[in-house]
Amino acid sequence: MLSEEAILKDLSLPAMPHVAARILQMVNNPNVRVEELQEAMISDQAITSKILMIANSAYFGLRRTIDTLSDAIFVLGFEAVKKIAVAVSTKEIYNFHGIIEQKLWEHAIGASIAAGLIASRQRAYEISAEECIVAGLLHDIGKAVMNQSQPERYAMVVETVYGEHQPFYRAELDLFGFTHQEVGALLFKKWKLPEELALVTGNHHRRHEIVKMPAVHALCTVIELANLICSRLGVGYRGPMPDAPENGNGEGSVDPLRDESVMEALGIGLEDLEEIVGEFKERYIAEKLSFID
Repeated sequence: MLSEEAILKDLSLPAMPHVAARILQMVNNPNVRVEELQEAMISDQAITSKILMIANSAYFGLRRTIDTLSDAIFVLGFEAVKKIAVAVSTKEIYNFHGIIEQKLWEHAIGASIAAGLIASRQRAYEISAEECIVAGLLHDIGKAVMNQSQPERYAMVVETVYGEHQPFYRAELDLFGFTHQEVGALLFKKWKLPEELALVTGNHHRRHEIVKMPAVHALCTVIELANLICSRLGVGYRGPMPDAPENGNGEGSVDPLRDESVMEALGIGLEDLEEIVGEFKERYIAEKLSFID
């Protein structure tokens, strides 16, 4: 197994964003009041927007509009709010200096949206939409860290992905000796985030190897299909990547959206998939703007 020292020799892991750290501290305090948590979140428009967006989404099936943070916290719960705050606040790690950073962030947004839609239609696992939304947004954080620490070297990874149609993790392994999975897992260990998030981040391209961890396996399966949808549509890429080898075993398929293995694992049929993709296209345009502002 790759040692932490091997990664830290090449990369600098960023500190947890200030707002996320403050919110984590508050939600872990049993005496914190909702008003205090609300005040902390209001200071970050992106976090506020996403929490309200998720609370009002069709995933939760509410019959009334949630228009205040206090109501959203009540609907979602402290644990969900904590995860959403961490996920959204990671935006600053992407450092929007160029097209690579922009595309990495767009893919994170796309995977988050797709994962939430998949969660609402999958029939195989007992997982919440909120868990999938957060996992989708965070699963590739290791790419942003690698790019932040070694931008010229990571640009070579990106060119390999496009030029040779390799998956990111294979190009990273060739050029760095490790992948964004190991980097993301190490980062979340440093941040002391829930172990499940670190495990999903560290294993989302190898779901077949973690069947003995049902909750993690379920989230990784959702992320795999979300990744396939994004690559097929070109979300986070220069353009559509219909033959992008993004599934867990590293082998491509002619039409990733019809990958029967992952669809069957989730209990999703072709009609479900068409509905997911149609709704995804609409949501991505609207939610992308709220994240990037």
